[in-house]
Amino acid sequence: MSKYQNIKKACEITDTIFNEIVDNFDFKTEKDIESYILKRFRDFKVKKAYPPIAANNNSVIHAKPRNKKLKNGFLILDFAAKYNGYCADMTRTLHIGMASAAERKLYNLVRSCQQRSLASVKTGINCCDLDVNARVMLGKYKRFFSHSLGHGIGRKIHMDPKISPASKDVLKKTDIITIEPGIYIKEKKREFGIRIEDTVDVASRKPLTTATKKLLEVVN
Repeated sequence: MSKYQNIKKACEITDTIFNEIVDNFDFKTEKDIESYILKRFRDFKVKKAYPPIAANNNSVIHAKPRNKKLKNGFLILDFAAKYNGYCADMTRTLHIGMASAAERKLYNLVRSCQQRSLASVKTGINCCDLDVNARVMLGKYKRFFSHSLGHGIGRKIHMDPKISPASKDVLKKTDIITIEPGIYIKEKKREFGIRIEDTVDVASRKPLTTATKKLLEVVN
């Protein structure tokens, strides 16, 4: 199997597990979600591409799952399978309970940024331009976007090209990359993160991760 075929299969498994989580949401803690993901990886006889992230009302970018009761608010789920040595990468953000109008507006801002960034992916584009344009789209919230827009992916979870403001890389037809804008806010009365990420094939300009990016409201 080619790099593309292996990564596509890893993405399909990741999508399946995400859909199972949403369809049967009966988790009490972030650790419960992590345990379910790792169990399903074992069931599929695949490895994890990286330690799963389940972050409820947390502004830490690479948060470690806690044994803390889930509460109303945003829940970042960042996990992916590794199939035949090739990694997928995907993040979705759910909302536990009903989202407020303000929360929905922020989510839609990140989702719009991600969709427009995906539409800009093409062979020959400067990676720094992709990143800088995403920050412009976030407007006044760009200061809360504290990591790069994306990276290459393959046998390792982070590879060239780098999609960052200082990157000198140019997208090639053979690249498979991630696009993952996010905002992370920590204030006295609220703390949360929102991130949406897909694995993207540059040649076809299509995401290989296909789970819905609608704001899903779940009840725990």
